[in-house]
Parts: sequence; structure tokens; C-alpha cells
Amino acid sequence: MAQPLDPEQLTGDVLRLGVIASVDHAQATCTVESGDVVTGDLPWIAPRAGGLRVWSPPTVGEQCLLLSPEGDIENGVVIVGLYCDAFPAPSANPDLVHLEFDDGAVIAYDLAGHALTVTLPAGGTATVDAPGGLTLNCDVTVNGTLSASTDVVGAGISLKGHKHGGVQAGGAQTGAPV
Repeated sequence: MAQPLDPEQLTGDVLRLGVIASVDHAQATCTVESGDVVTGDLPWIAPRAGGLRVWSPPTVGEQCLLLSPEGDIENGVVIVGLYCDAFPAPSANPDLVHLEFDDGAVIAYDLAGHALTVTLPAGGTATVDAPGGLTLNCDVTVNGTLSASTDVVGAGISLKGHKHGGVQAGGAQTGAPV
């Protein structure tokens, strides 16, 4: 007579809480430590991995869920994204979408305030490559230096190539750009 399966044991073999023990970025795999068990290299589940691909590898020490179909840990997959004491939630605001990076960079959108904030750490830079152009439909405030490699044109007047009328020698003021 066959022994009945113990549901708790079966569930424990299929679903296990653990922590990321190591990450192989080149292979997009990680190992998981769960109690006495340390897995071999397993793939983690990404938010998207088709026409849209998201690269956000797990961090050593991050809490995870090991999903082992039919209890076979060697063919398991890792689900990351469980907050824990080592990596707590970065916000408790239900109106905030918040991405926080280890170096202190933050991208946050406040749905209630309709405000997008991007904060970079000291020395951080940002680049937008837009071969077709970039359009800003807003007022712009610059606190610092604004540089242009070719020219700045405002209301059809070139900063680099505009001419002034009424030019006189000495301390007189020139006329407006023409």
C-alpha cells in the first residue's frame, strides 16, 4: 500500500523561503540558502523578459521565495522582491512609485501630487540620447551652468550669431538683437 503524501512536507519542498547566497550576473542565475539547503545556480524571475526586458538582478542577502515544481529544487526558480529587515520597504506612501538604488539615487513619482523626482548622488550624471530631438513643454529653471555645443536659439534669435543695432564706441549700450 502506498504511503499518503504529507501535504506540509510536499508544500515545504515546493515553496521555500530563503536568501540569495550568490549571483552570477553573466548567466542571470543565483543560488539560494534556505535552512541547511544551498541550491545550485537557478534563474530568478524578472518582471519582464520578452519584447520588453527588465534587468534588476537580486542582491546577496535579499529575501526570496524558492519555487520548486514537483519539489525538485534543481529545477527551481527564484522569486525576489520580499522586503525584510536587511532590505526594508523604501516608503509606506500608497501614492508613491519609488525606485531606490544602493548608491542613493532615487526615481520617484507621486501620483497624488503629480510630481516626478529624480535624485542622483554627488557626482551623478544623466544623459538623454535622442537623435530625433528632445522637446520640453514647460518652464525650465537651471541652477548651475547650461552649456550648448553649437548654439542656443530663443524666439528665433541665435545666442551665438545674433547682431545688435545701435552699436557705439565707449560705454554706450547696444540696441536689442536684430
